[in-house]
Amino acid sequence: MVNSHPIALFLMVNSHPIALFLMVNSHPIALFLMVNSHPIALSLMVNSHPIALFLMVNSHPIALFLMVNSHPIALFLMVNSHPIALFLMFLADVVGLVTLTELRQWNLDERCHGMVWVSIQ
Repeated sequence: MVNSHPIALFLMVNSHPIALFLMVNSHPIALFLMVNSHPIALSLMVNSHPIALFLMVNSHPIALFLMVNSHPIALFLMVNSHPIALFLMFLADVVGLVTLTELRQWNLDERCHGMVWVSIQ
């Protein structure tokens, strides 16, 4: 929480439904969406591309890997509770949380913000 992304702090302070969902369920995809996204992944997400939806619903490692780093479009969609962003974040049914071991495997742990660390520990 100390090093949390400004948008995450804003959502938490205002008890935004997305923030509440993240904190209660610690959903990996939702957590990654709040940290940062690759332009190609964003393009697919904004247009609800079937491949992007399929990868995200199934928690595919590539999808999770691409979704690390906040792009203005992603932040805009999340702050404004855009239907596409909400759909993508609430749709997935993940068997388990992303572990710290997996994060280290992808070399992403150094870039994760406080909220992600606290939520998945």
